Amino acid sequence: MLLTLQAPAFMARLFAAPARPRVTRWFAAEVRAGRTREIEAPPGRITVHCRGGEAWITHDGDPRDVMLQASESYKAGDRRRMRVHALKDCVLEIQVDG
Repeated sequence: MLLTLQAPAFMARLFAAPARPRVTRWFAAEVRAGRTREIEAPPGRITVHCRGGEAWITHDGDPRDVMLQASESYKAGDRRRMRVHALKDCVLEIQVDG
C-alpha cells in the first residue's frame, strides 16, 4: 500500500519561485497641434493617457483609429509602431507595464 502525504501550505510558500516584480515606467510627451510622434512598441503593455488637448492614434497596418480627448486613456492591444497626431496641443503620459 502506497501512502502519499500532502505538504503543508506553508511549505509550498517557502519553496515557491519568487514572483517577478511588476515594473511600471512612465514617459511624458508634449505634441504640438499638427505634429506627429512615432512610438516604437517597448516590451510590455502600453497605455496612453491624454492629460490635455486632443490626439489621434493609429498603428501601422491597422485600419482602426483612436481619438483621445483630455482625461481619456487608450490601452494598446497592438505591438506595432504607434503614431500619435495632435489635433490640438496635447500632453500625453505613456505608461508601460512589464
